[in-house]
Amino acid sequence: MQKFLSTRISIVSRSKGSCRSAIDANGYIEREERDCEYDGHHYKPDAKEDLVHKEVNLPENAPEEFKDSATLWNSVEMVEKSSKAQLCRHLKMSLPNEWTYEVAEEVVRKYVMDNFVSKGMCANWAIHDAVNEKGQRNLHFHCLLTLRALDENGKWMPKQRKIYILDENGNKIRQGKNYKCKTEQVTDWNDRKWGKIWRRNLADLINETNEALKIDAHWEHKSFKELGIDAPPTIHLGSKANALEKKGIHTERGDYNRKVMEIRGLINFIAKTSASIESFVSDKARLIKNDVSDLIKAVVKRHGRLQLPIMKGEFIRKVSGRENLQDPENMLSFAEAKGITNFDELQSFMDEHGATYEKLDADYDKRSDRIKELHTKLQSYDRYADYLEVYKKSKSLKGFAKLKFDRDNKAMLDAYPSELERLRKVIPKGEKVTLGKWQKEIEQLLDEQEPIGAKIGEEVHDLTYAEVLKYNKGNEEREQANDRSAREHQISRQRKHSYLER
Repeated sequence: MQKFLSTRISIVSRSKGSCRSAIDANGYIEREERDCEYDGHHYKPDAKEDLVHKEVNLPENAPEEFKDSATLWNSVEMVEKSSKAQLCRHLKMSLPNEWTYEVAEEVVRKYVMDNFVSKGMCANWAIHDAVNEKGQRNLHFHCLLTLRALDENGKWMPKQRKIYILDENGNKIRQGKNYKCKTEQVTDWNDRKWGKIWRRNLADLINETNEALKIDAHWEHKSFKELGIDAPPTIHLGSKANALEKKGIHTERGDYNRKVMEIRGLINFIAKTSASIESFVSDKARLIKNDVSDLIKAVVKRHGRLQLPIMKGEFIRKVSGRENLQDPENMLSFAEAKGITNFDELQSFMDEHGATYEKLDADYDKRSDRIKELHTKLQSYDRYADYLEVYKKSKSLKGFAKLKFDRDNKAMLDAYPSELERLRKVIPKGEKVTLGKWQKEIEQLLDEQEPIGAKIGEEVHDLTYAEVLKYNKGNEEREQANDRSAREHQISRQRKHSYLER
């Protein structure tokens, strides 16, 4: 199955665009309010609960305090004096919805470190798991990148430097009161070639990960034009057009994208109506009338689907196929299969299976630690073996042969004492070296881990469903309290208005 990588690369600039502040962009991707030291504004992003993970990665010469993203981007804001300054680069890139959050974090971290941080950029990234009005998931990440390099002392460098033009004798050429010169970029980060390279590298990493996870999907980084496909791309709606489209008001950009989707033949999704969902839930609820089914029915009536505890969930981060957790049919089937009819039973289920999970996880980790210890012993001895062979050979020789051998192998003989000391830190003196026995023990431990891992997977599956149920209970109670508060406020206003009229 082929999928096309969706990416958008833009520059956050004070002179143009909907986002004109690095602090605003940082608050947006991290879903947190931010204060900007440059303009004194308080930026408040949309209150969306789609944040999965946020992180800052820095090159070695960056100040330690830049690990705090607000500090990093306020520093960027303050170093830029121009009212038209370019502040940072903003990347938005799609990820496979089949991935777990843990896989997504690991892959994005590797991608950011290899492509940006290794080149000297400071990177601030966040993973979002958005859901559109049709219930379709969209796992993706945002990444903000600095445009200035840092010197060896962690100070911001200029974006450009002046290069004097010299004559044939190597002297500066006078031009009026100044000297003839030109400017050049300190880095090549703005070179247009990087866009394609970054897209290709992400697609390659996604495909490599999918192959390891046995996910049957190949991601293509090339554009339709590069692939020779006669189909136009969609265009970015922008905040204004997006807001109008959400209200049901058609825009030129929205109409264009809808036409493109028709051309591609991708409009094949038939959304379930809220009436049909409610009908199903009602039918199922009649079979297992209880507190849990009542909750599911209430949440579906309000949102059309169950809600996910993206940041607050402990187990949801370990599973893929999260859209299944939002399906009321799946959740009702789970509750029925486990005999959970109320939230006391749900909590008891979570306590019991949580304890089982912790024991299994501890058993698995115990074996992992031992495997790691044995691998370290094997690797350490393998490194030491070459030095030991040279040392023994030297001891076995005499006279001129020894002198010649020692001279030819001086570096390894000189390093032998330190290599022996390194080995003793892993294999203490007196411990017998049993390479074959160690390897056999590793194989046995791996065999023992396999059924434990399978049981852990089963417990994680069940605990994730229970976790989602518990989250929806708390969330629904909060929303009902907000509804009551809003109604009371409305009644109070009506009474006050009626009193004033009298």
